[in-house]
Amino acid sequence: MSHSRSLLCATDLSVAIPAQALTLSDGNMNFVTGILSATAQTPRTLALRADALAINHGFEHWWYYRIAGDPREFSFRNLGGVTSSVAPSNDHADRDFANVDNRNLLKASLDFDTYNAGPASGVVISRMTVMNTSNAPVTLNVFCYTDLDIAGTFGDDTCTGTNSSHFVSDPSGVQIEIRAIGNDLSEVAAYPIVRNRLTNVTVDNLNGALPPFAGDYSGAFQWQNRTLQPFEQRTFTIAMAVDTAAASLPLVEHYGAGNGSSFEIHTTTTPLQDNTQVRGVALQMKGALPGVEHRIVLGLAPWIPAPFIPGLDFWVEPVSIIAVYAGITSPTGEASELFVIPPSPYFSGFNVFFQVFSVDAAAPNGYAYFSPGMRWRIGKL
Repeated sequence: MSHSRSLLCATDLSVAIPAQALTLSDGNMNFVTGILSATAQTPRTLALRADALAINHGFEHWWYYRIAGDPREFSFRNLGGVTSSVAPSNDHADRDFANVDNRNLLKASLDFDTYNAGPASGVVISRMTVMNTSNAPVTLNVFCYTDLDIAGTFGDDTCTGTNSSHFVSDPSGVQIEIRAIGNDLSEVAAYPIVRNRLTNVTVDNLNGALPPFAGDYSGAFQWQNRTLQPFEQRTFTIAMAVDTAAASLPLVEHYGAGNGSSFEIHTTTTPLQDNTQVRGVALQMKGALPGVEHRIVLGLAPWIPAPFIPGLDFWVEPVSIIAVYAGITSPTGEASELFVIPPSPYFSGFNVFFQVFSVDAAAPNGYAYFSPGMRWRIGKL
């Protein structure tokens, strides 16, 4: 993976789509997530297509959460200030929840990436990142629900798999894997059993019912009792792989805590290695002051902060740091560095870790904001 200076932030070029449906495509691979609601706790509609005939295999897909003490699970809705955008490449979209349900406890970013793996195959990654914006620890459960109708038919799905991976197929021969990263529980059941568990007005955990299963597939995954410290971020990831093994998924994961909730590290691209072409992936920051110095740190290992530089917590191990990029933030308080992934299979599975810093006398330490860490795992087609 090599580096080249990027003069534009990808977010500067994204098309804003406040609450409407988001449509992504890469080759024949097509993904649509439905209109965001301010009131409904039901899942959002899903369209999932992977071939030239554009046969839709999707029905619903969405994310839910429950904070310790809540009376029920809640859908991520159009409350508390939500912005959405689609990248110019049309293979990435995101929804940013500035203040989840107006509770002054969480902010969240839901990122979608799609990539084509052949004339009738591909992968969609649905990635939810949550930050605790309060001054006290928050313990939450996170859920992701998906309902598929393979080849657009009803009642004839079969499912095999494990707690973290559900393989769904039907007589058409199409197989879709729904894979969770690091989950604790899952459940597979006939529609609408799992859906009702997440949308009713009582507290419900998934019951752990695993494949095999036959009938209308609906399933969900649960990450249990994750405690976030103030300004800590955590990422939860689901992959939908259509007729491909997706043996090496590209992953983006946030970890650790910054010293504020407004300064962020993020990406609108995917760390994907492709034997047929060079691919670029951008590391970005936003929420800084305009026209101030910034630093982007790249290393080969994560770190649990320890005394290193007073007032700064490093989430990249200092002895593993191989590059530090300096610059001035844009008039909108953003910055970006572009990295190039060569067409070499040797990069598959390679991990790199990032953190960003920006000068700001108003920061809690009196001189700079620092972000949580971000891990990239380079995947391949």
